[in-house]
Amino acid sequence: MADNSIPTSYDPIVQLLEDAADGAHTHGTAIGLVHNDEAHIRTDLVALVGKPAGPGGVPPAVPGFKSLWNVAQTNKSAKTAALRTAQSNARLYARTCIRSLFPVLGESWNANWNAAGFTGGSLAVPANPMTLLQQMRAYYIANPTRESVVQGINCNAATCEATAQALSDAESASNQSNTDAGTAQANYQNGLKGARARLSGLRGELDQLISDDDDRWYAFGFDKPSDPSTPEVPANLTAVPGAPGSKTLIADWDDARRADSYRLRAVTKADGKEVANEIAQDSQLSLTLDKLASGAVVVLTVTARNSAGESQPGNAVEIPVP
Repeated sequence: MADNSIPTSYDPIVQLLEDAADGAHTHGTAIGLVHNDEAHIRTDLVALVGKPAGPGGVPPAVPGFKSLWNVAQTNKSAKTAALRTAQSNARLYARTCIRSLFPVLGESWNANWNAAGFTGGSLAVPANPMTLLQQMRAYYIANPTRESVVQGINCNAATCEATAQALSDAESASNQSNTDAGTAQANYQNGLKGARARLSGLRGELDQLISDDDDRWYAFGFDKPSDPSTPEVPANLTAVPGAPGSKTLIADWDDARRADSYRLRAVTKADGKEVANEIAQDSQLSLTLDKLASGAVVVLTVTARNSAGESQPGNAVEIPVP
């Protein structure tokens, strides 16, 4: 029996919501859907995927939870990178100003450096030098004659303040981006949770309104509960030859319901010897038969696979190796 498990990841959830909304539009009134009708399904769908703008931008576009999370993640990465740059620039600036003070305070730490903010017995610049820059600003205010310009860099109170403020702004922006990303992710996860609950409710409502073998299950994106757990037989297998001498065949077939993957087999028509047994994730496969001579005819068949088992093969196709 098909179990109609509700998917857990974004793409299949959205696809099922789309199918469910279309099914509710077509059949909802006829079968008496109440709690999980088209309007409710589309509300959950729009929450996840958003809504495009109307003509001339009216009404404006509404971004979905997935888009908002994508944007928040991108912004978080950008703001984190900007903070790292601000910290690097601030450390470089601090080291430049430290060297400018060597002639008056000494080239290694001593008690005179306490006045410039180096109270820890070292001239090392911390990873985040904001407080150090603030103390150096105070030193320059108290000792304006020791302000200087080093290779075009102003070592003075105003520039210490500006550098510290730039670092503070970058920290605030980074912290806010972390908060925004966390909020966006929570909204996205709640949107997925709500969509799964909606689909579970629809499945339960359909179970009460239509029979297990009613074909209208398919219109809502579900399998019929009476369907077997194994996949449908894949239909409409076709094959075309690749370039002359390539010994490559390109096979294509229809997607099969409940299939997670497919197995394409090739046997020689002359003696039935299996020459290929390939697994494909999609309903197309390029098959190269190097060991066969050009002109040899092979018979191709394809089966669908999932965790419950493997289907019978669909229609066979005969084709010569190019």
